[in-house]
Amino acid sequence: MKIKKLRWNTVQKRVNDLVPQDKNPRTITGKQMEYLKRSLEKFNLAEIPAVDIDGKILAGHQRVKALKLLGRGDEIIDVRIPNRKLSEEETKQYLIGSNALGGSWDFEGLKSFD
Repeated sequence: MKIKKLRWNTVQKRVNDLVPQDKNPRTITGKQMEYLKRSLEKFNLAEIPAVDIDGKILAGHQRVKALKLLGRGDEIIDVRIPNRKLSEEETKQYLIGSNALGGSWDFEGLKSFD
């Protein structure tokens, strides 16, 4: 059986309707959450969450949590959603990959930032 190629679309969902994964491999400290909340207040939601077709969060757990903590649970936001349900294996790979496949910091270049 051929698996349908994934295609992603942007749709709108209510923050409170987004469901965290039972096993989210990412954590955040209280201090990091405060920084995230301040960032959302200043820049709003620039990087939108990705969710599976059942509303389970694939990427953006901490952003969704921060929005709820800011009292924005009833807000309608853009999210990315696939054209089909991800398999359990695809879900695990996405949860890890969306957080771990980024680049590294250029610490010399960071010195020019406050």
